[in-house]
Amino acid sequence: MKGLQKITAWVFALVFMTAGWAFRMPADGTAEAVDRILYNGQVITIDKNNTQARAVAIGKGRVVAVGTDEEILKLRTDRTELVDLQGKALLPGFIDGHSHFMGLARGKSANLSPPPMGTVRNIRDIISVLQQYKKDNKIGPGEWISAFGYDTDQLEEQRHPAREDLDDAFPDNPVSLTHASGHMLVANSYALRVSGIDSRTTDPPGGTIVRRTGSQEPTGLLQETAMRYLKRGEPKKLSLEEQYKLLKEQQELYASVGITTAQDGMTGFESVELLRKAARDGKLFIDIVALPQYATVDKLLSDGNTRFGVYDAHLKLGGFKITADGSPQGKTAFFSRPYLTSVPGCNQDACTGQPTLNQSQLDEAIQKGFRHNIHPFVHCNGDAAVDMYISAVKKAGQALSVSTAERRPVVIHSQFVRPEQLDQYRELGFVPSFFTNHTFFWGDVHVRNLGKERAYFCSPLKASLDRGITFTNHTDFGITPIDQLFLLWSSVNRLSRTNTVIGPDQRVTPLEGLRAITINGAYQYFEEESKGSIEKGKLADLVVVSENPLTIDPLKIKDIKVLETIKEGVTIYKRQ
Repeated sequence: MKGLQKITAWVFALVFMTAGWAFRMPADGTAEAVDRILYNGQVITIDKNNTQARAVAIGKGRVVAVGTDEEILKLRTDRTELVDLQGKALLPGFIDGHSHFMGLARGKSANLSPPPMGTVRNIRDIISVLQQYKKDNKIGPGEWISAFGYDTDQLEEQRHPAREDLDDAFPDNPVSLTHASGHMLVANSYALRVSGIDSRTTDPPGGTIVRRTGSQEPTGLLQETAMRYLKRGEPKKLSLEEQYKLLKEQQELYASVGITTAQDGMTGFESVELLRKAARDGKLFIDIVALPQYATVDKLLSDGNTRFGVYDAHLKLGGFKITADGSPQGKTAFFSRPYLTSVPGCNQDACTGQPTLNQSQLDEAIQKGFRHNIHPFVHCNGDAAVDMYISAVKKAGQALSVSTAERRPVVIHSQFVRPEQLDQYRELGFVPSFFTNHTFFWGDVHVRNLGKERAYFCSPLKASLDRGITFTNHTDFGITPIDQLFLLWSSVNRLSRTNTVIGPDQRVTPLEGLRAITINGAYQYFEEESKGSIEKGKLADLVVVSENPLTIDPLKIKDIKVLETIKEGVTIYKRQ
């Protein structure tokens, strides 16, 4: 009898265990824990077949299965959290093609941006904003007043402020106004004086001190590398706790727009150290790809512990960043053909802008990157700067006998690339990271400064797609707002401030635009096997949005709201 009881108990246990395994078992037969199931949604997977589904199962921070509601709900256990998406769209987490994540101190400067990012429309507004900023921050005599975001082309005066515009209002303070492009600034007389900048100061390589007509006297406008002449004083030292607070707020900002992988596009050595410390202390909850500025590479390599291309607690040094030229709207980008309008600081008949370094310097940098297997990211706005980068990559590949395609050299912005240069991109394996927000913010300006032919080929996504080039898209925050759905809208519609379509032939479909900020972003960072699409085994980096961007009126894509952002299965943002 006892033996029969043992057999009966064993049979019941076996049946119960088998039923339990069957209850937990995905369709492919592997048993995996399911922590969350998101169902009753429109799942845009961005896999190679662009599959759409209804539900996703998540376990241990990864996607366990994707399928119909019926298929996925079979995988639940009594510990599984069920999330009804109520028909909302579920996308892969957005991957930031290029921005400046560590621009943490912008709140410490006055905002001079025009609408829609600010309120400044003329130079009188600039003075008013600065005066209020001085009052609010109790800035005393001799203390610096810093501001960012003024945009010459949106000011009623259609010119840069001059030092005299600032002198009368701020006779006792050094004042510095950074242009919307970040590639130039205006200083008042006080700031020039304490920095030792006068008529005898020579222009640095790759930069210009703009002078008054017929004189060597500075106007106050400093372009590109000349900005380094300004001695702005030591910024206030923040405690580690204060810096961590800013890091948290910045991550929350990025998460609020659906970004699960961010980039810091020009990381100074101190910022690298802060990010490393934050990673060790568990303060990072989105992935951050930091690109140390090239000048820091030797210092980083000399410590013997720096590894590029590997994550450690959400931080990866993804490569190095070099700036090869300037801004197209600021008219410092380097072109093979001249600008069509006058260029401040240029007294020649044909002004093409200039590079910020020479060819041999760029050649040396790219070869060093290839030699140490460090991923190169080079800022090139004008086609002449693109020529320099293509030449440098060709030389490095030949000199070191390596496949350039396997190195995936990234061209940041690549805005005014020529069609034949795109052919070389494909041949050499370049990954252009385009900037279609420019078509809205400065598309009309580009038509005026460069003519329709060049302006309409700005950030040529469709021409790249037709050539089979893998490209990404970015906001360059804080040059334009960190808003990936507005970015998607700009790639699909290419509408300017005046509602003009800037390059109708270069518009892409919403799906093609989505791939640029998801799976292609993962490819740019050599992470396509773990991110960028909703597929079994990949990280559960997801974003829930209010409308399906593939079916909504394309003009309304920018109005879609991010409702929830999930990083490795954990909600890191939820819209209230």
